[in-house]
Amino acid sequence: MSALDLSARALVAATSTGELSPVEVIDDLARRVSGVATELNPFLAIDLDTARDTARALQERPPEERGALHGLPLPLKDLERTADLPTTFGLSFPLAPDAPRTDGSFAARARAAGAILYAKTNTSAFGHKDVTENLIVGATTNPWDTTRTPGGSSGGSAALVAAGVAPVAHGTDAGGSVRFPASMVGVVGFKPSFGRLPRIPAPDLWAARGHHGFLANDVADIAFLMDALSGQDLRDPLSPAGSWRALPAAKAPRALYVETMFGQDVDVDVRRVMDEAIDALVEAGVDIRRGRIEWDDPIADGNIPMVAREWRLLGARAEREPELFDASHLEQIRAGAAVTADDLMRAQESRTKLYGAAAALFEDYELLLMPTMPLTAWRWDDEHPAINGVPTERGPGGRWMDVLLGNLTGWPAISVPCGWSKGLPVGLHITAAPLHDFACIDAAARFEEILQFTRPALPAQAATKR
Repeated sequence: MSALDLSARALVAATSTGELSPVEVIDDLARRVSGVATELNPFLAIDLDTARDTARALQERPPEERGALHGLPLPLKDLERTADLPTTFGLSFPLAPDAPRTDGSFAARARAAGAILYAKTNTSAFGHKDVTENLIVGATTNPWDTTRTPGGSSGGSAALVAAGVAPVAHGTDAGGSVRFPASMVGVVGFKPSFGRLPRIPAPDLWAARGHHGFLANDVADIAFLMDALSGQDLRDPLSPAGSWRALPAAKAPRALYVETMFGQDVDVDVRRVMDEAIDALVEAGVDIRRGRIEWDDPIADGNIPMVAREWRLLGARAEREPELFDASHLEQIRAGAAVTADDLMRAQESRTKLYGAAAALFEDYELLLMPTMPLTAWRWDDEHPAINGVPTERGPGGRWMDVLLGNLTGWPAISVPCGWSKGLPVGLHITAAPLHDFACIDAAARFEEILQFTRPALPAQAATKR
C-alpha cells in the first residue's frame, strides 16, 4: 500500500511515530503525480525537489517538535500566497512582480504544523468562474471523465483528491468554489464559518465572502484538518475566538431539505439521487422535513462589490491589454466599471435582508439540506451546460445561486457525496448556523456513514500509477 492510500490522519500518525518517513511519502507522491499531470492538468506549479528537502528536515525533528500535520503533503490552490512556490492567482501576468514572496496566513499555519507544501493547484483567474481553466496552463479535467470539468475554481485540488494523489487539499470558496468541485468529483468539500481559517492578506477584511476550505476523501479528515489549522488570528477581524468544536451539535438536529432556495431548476436524475439519499437518511432516523423556499436570486447584487473591486485592481490593465484576460474574466472586470455608490449600498442592503431571512429559518432548524449542484459535471469546454434540456447562462459572478448562501452569510457548509447519476457523482449540501462548524461536520459524518457512498475504480485514462 502506498502512503497516499492512507487517510491524512493515518499518514500523519505513521510519519510522527517513524513508521513512515516524510521522504518516503514524497517518493510515493512523485510516482502518483506522474500518472495524472498530463491527463488531469491539476497544477500551476509543483516542486518535488524542495518538497524532499522539507521532508528530510522534518524527519530530523525530535518527536516532541513534530507538528499536527507532520509530513503531510498538502497542495494549495494558487490563490494563496507562498514563499517558496510562485503565486499566479491564475493570471497570465505577474500581479505584483516586484513584491517579495511570502506565505499567506493559511500557508504559514500549515507549514508551521509540519505540512509539506509541494504544489499550487490550478484555478481560473482570481477564481472567477465555475470551470478550472486559465490562459497559463489551460483546463483541468475530471478524473471520472476527462472530457468534463471538475468544477471551479478549486478544480485542481478536487481532481487531485479524487484521483488518489492527495489525501487532502486546500481550496478557497467565495461562491461555492470548494463545495461544488467536491460534488463534481465525488469527494468531501468544507467551507467553515468566516474566520475559522483566517485569510490574511485580503483586499477587504470587513465585507468578506471568501473562505479557505478543504477537500478530502472523508469527513474525519476534514475534522482532523480543522483541529490542526483553525484558530483565531487578530489580523482578521472576522476570526472568532475559541475552538471550532466549542458549540455542541444537537443530539437530534432538525433539518430542512429543499431542492433550491432561489428558483434554480434541478436535473431530473440529480433529483432522483437526492430523493433516494434523503429517504435513506429519514429511514435511518434523521429528522428531515421537506420544504420549499422562494427567495430572490442573490447573484446580481451579491457580486457587485466583487466586480467593483476587480475593476479597481485590474481595470486599467484590462483596457490597455485585453489579450491578457480570458473573455469571461474581462466581462466581469468591465462590469465593475459601471458600479455606482447606489449599487454598492443596495448590495449591502440585499445581503443584510438575505441574512435576516436565513437567520429566521434557523430558528426552527439546525441544518439546511439541498443538492450541492443542480447537475453533474459537464464538458469543460461547454459554456452553456443544460439542465433538463435548457442551457444555462453565466454572467459576471456566476450562475449557481444556492451555494452562494454560505458565502453571503459566512456560515459553515459542506458537500458530501451521496450517489451517482449516469456515472458521475452527486453531492448533498449541508449548511449549519453561524459558528456551528462542529454541528455541520458532525451531521456530515453521520450522513456519510448512513449513505455509504462508494467509488468504483477510476477509468483507465485518469487512474494514477500506483
